[in-house]
Amino acid sequence: DPHNGKCAVSIHPDGSVEVKLGSQDLGTGTRTVINIVVAETLGLPLQAVKVTIGDSKFPPDGPSGGSTTVGGVSGSTRRGSVNARDAFFAAIAPSMDAKAEDLECVDGQVRVKGNPSKSLPWKQACARLGGKTIEEMGEQARNSECKLNDGGVGGAQIADVSVDTETGIVRINRLVAAQDCGLIIDLKTAESQVYGALIMGVCYALYEEKIMDNLTGRMLNADMEFYKLAGIGDVGELVVHMMTGPGYDDRGVIGLGEPPVISPGAAIANAVANAIGVRVPTLPLTPDKVLQALEKGGMA
Repeated sequence: DPHNGKCAVSIHPDGSVEVKLGSQDLGTGTRTVINIVVAETLGLPLQAVKVTIGDSKFPPDGPSGGSTTVGGVSGSTRRGSVNARDAFFAAIAPSMDAKAEDLECVDGQVRVKGNPSKSLPWKQACARLGGKTIEEMGEQARNSECKLNDGGVGGAQIADVSVDTETGIVRINRLVAAQDCGLIIDLKTAESQVYGALIMGVCYALYEEKIMDNLTGRMLNADMEFYKLAGIGDVGELVVHMMTGPGYDDRGVIGLGEPPVISPGAAIANAVANAIGVRVPTLPLTPDKVLQALEKGGMA
């Protein structure tokens, strides 16, 4: 489920904007997502927002895991940004001879809705705060409506493989994934997570195998020489299609990460079974296992 967390958004008199929360970025683009949410809410370019995360002195946020980080931080960040924006409008509305509810932030300007001529550049509007900084909190509650396990998140994958029946080697020709994760905040980083999931799937489906000593309990291939991973020439062509539009976006941000990692093993194993006429019963589908399966009745 989307994790609970809090976020502090500050608007300073010099026009700078800072967002602080105790989240972390494991390389999946958490900083980028937070930046996009704040910038779009305040009508600013990405470079105008400073994202500060990864410190326990900041408002608490959940751990990165279970595909819930983006679903959590986007909610708290959006709420914090809206609260800060509304407080900002309330502070400067009198100086613009307008009501707070009539103001909007668009393209780096603060203006009266329906009257673009009555506007101020963002920094000039912030200067009207005097020496006051606006800081507001946003919170993602634990009991969020959209959850990873019942929000309808899902996907489908298709594998095209070639199997050498003399050596037992399986080659990935093409791996296609169609993935739904609710509303996508940043398409590039969302696609990148699915690409990474496909590569991970090829690795565990064909190569990764932990060999244990049954007497000592020690792992016998605990190094990168004998614990095999796919190389760049082993993953084949990867195609990712993210499901967007009506029926997907209107469910809000749900989650992405683990779901597309699950399917490659099944898709690849099914493709191999279709190719050789017999199922290899366990992963990884190493050459010796493929040859053993062929000996038991496959199309040798």
